[in-house]
Amino acid sequence: MFKFDFSAADDSSSNRLESAQNSSNDGDATINKLLRRCETSKCTIVNVSAQSLPSTSDVINEFEPKLGFHRQETVDLLSTTVDPVRYVIPRHTLSDSTTDLIPGVYEGGLKVWECSVDLCRFLASIIEKTRHTDMEIDDEEETPDLDSVTHAVKLSISQGGSTLELGCGHGLPGCLILRENIRDNMQCVNDTSSQSSIVVFADFNDFVLQHATIHNAQINVSGLQRSDGSSIDEYSTARTLLKQAVFVGGDWMGLSAKLTSESSIKSDGRFDLILAAETTYTTESCNDTAFLMAKHLKIDTGVGLIATKRFYFGVGGGSDMLFEAVKMFNSSNAAPFSKQQQLVIRTIKSYDTGNANIRDLIEIQLLSRRK
Repeated sequence: MFKFDFSAADDSSSNRLESAQNSSNDGDATINKLLRRCETSKCTIVNVSAQSLPSTSDVINEFEPKLGFHRQETVDLLSTTVDPVRYVIPRHTLSDSTTDLIPGVYEGGLKVWECSVDLCRFLASIIEKTRHTDMEIDDEEETPDLDSVTHAVKLSISQGGSTLELGCGHGLPGCLILRENIRDNMQCVNDTSSQSSIVVFADFNDFVLQHATIHNAQINVSGLQRSDGSSIDEYSTARTLLKQAVFVGGDWMGLSAKLTSESSIKSDGRFDLILAAETTYTTESCNDTAFLMAKHLKIDTGVGLIATKRFYFGVGGGSDMLFEAVKMFNSSNAAPFSKQQQLVIRTIKSYDTGNANIRDLIEIQLLSRRK
């Protein structure tokens, strides 16, 4: 039998105040927990020349996937002017049986997930518009709702741009940005006075970086051509790849702690563009994603693009939980989050085939609060 209590209905303002206080308290506790993880978590930073990566924990060290030869595939970007993104598929066996996820041990990085492809296609369409039309960033007649996204993507593929892909796995969205950045800025490779751009690929599992992500970065920048059709020297491309691509294995919070202190990451700790696909599959991962957006997006200009399923059945994550995480953090008073900024979140595109889980593309910005 169900019992309904209507006693609180007469004091809705009191309920709203209590709800806001609870949200603030939850946010404070969650942020403090994440900050403690930043202090204790480990990560390993490497570049494409790395032959081996030390494991980040004993648990991961005990997990030895069996990896075989690589098969190469491509992603159709549904564009006539942007080349397909290439990637390798390792033949693998995980813990004697194929699995998508072992929480805290293997986080699914050897599989190319649907939302990663969604994000690649969206980025390709934005890049195409910035290159092949006379669109101005502030032109209200041309996709006014995507002005901030277009501006951030344009910055990320320009000289001195900065991009971070969280939970990268194969890293296809990051590879697309890296490729277009090198294509546009190859003339700056020998100019020591120019500010280098950077793309940071972060994944929990170091063997994913070794056997998938680094290979994908290499094949996507090989054989590049300039806009005039001339080939780019492979040696120069390799040097640029060493300079501009950084790969991080381990816990995201360990990465967060190193972003402003590690010399190999030439960034002030904040990025023009933060990409994430399928990183919001649990409540905890939604909190992690929102936390890192708040700590590492450039204020007012940076954009986070999160490609996610509407629901992750059985594990509690999805679009709604990410919105809740942002709301909770915005109500928090915990340091180091300033009340002078707030996260602003919205869904900019949805994919509904009618016979599968709805997928969303979500934009997050860190904006100054208006006084």
